[in-house]
Amino acid sequence: MPDILWRTLEILTTWEMFGQVLTTVARTLGGLAGAFVVGAILAALMGRSALVARLLSPMLTFLQGIPALSWVVFAVIWFRGVETRIFFIMLFTTLPAFAFQLLDSYRSISKDLAEMVVSFRPRRWQMLRVLVWPAVLPGVLTSWKANLGNASRVVVVAELVGATGGVGYELLQQQLFDMAGAMAWTLQLVLFVLVVQWVISAIETFSLRYRGMSERSL
Repeated sequence: MPDILWRTLEILTTWEMFGQVLTTVARTLGGLAGAFVVGAILAALMGRSALVARLLSPMLTFLQGIPALSWVVFAVIWFRGVETRIFFIMLFTTLPAFAFQLLDSYRSISKDLAEMVVSFRPRRWQMLRVLVWPAVLPGVLTSWKANLGNASRVVVVAELVGATGGVGYELLQQQLFDMAGAMAWTLQLVLFVLVVQWVISAIETFSLRYRGMSERSL
């Protein structure tokens, strides 16, 4: 245990090592951001058109069933750049979950509430700001929390193949039975997930603070 602690502190206080952690963090957040944007677009299209939903839902379900390791193999075959490979893997392993979760949030908007807002004849941006965004925000935050853990595991697998930096690459270097080193690098991912989860929870608490007032008023 002391060895793991010291190795963890060494990683956190040595810029060259900590830079590897930041590389993995950037890859994870970049992949998640790309998947979220594409997933939000697909969810909006499916939510507005039943035909599009019937076409895209089976495709997304099919993509969701493909293991992360298969995406790694596909990326290695199709792309030459390391960053392109990792972004591709992150995009397709987290995209279906984002799309389905955001679609469910959009479809859960109360019909009576929507009709009431429409009766005031709002502009499109007012409709988005007053009705759609507050309704889907809890789902957006939940989708990020749900996908974060999966993304942190996938990015390590992606970095094990052909990457020259990152936590996954460093874990690959701990092959000579260096358990303390392997545990220390693994803890970097755990700490990253905990920090981002805390940030998302703080945003959730601030953005959805009206829930507490609503509960107290009942």
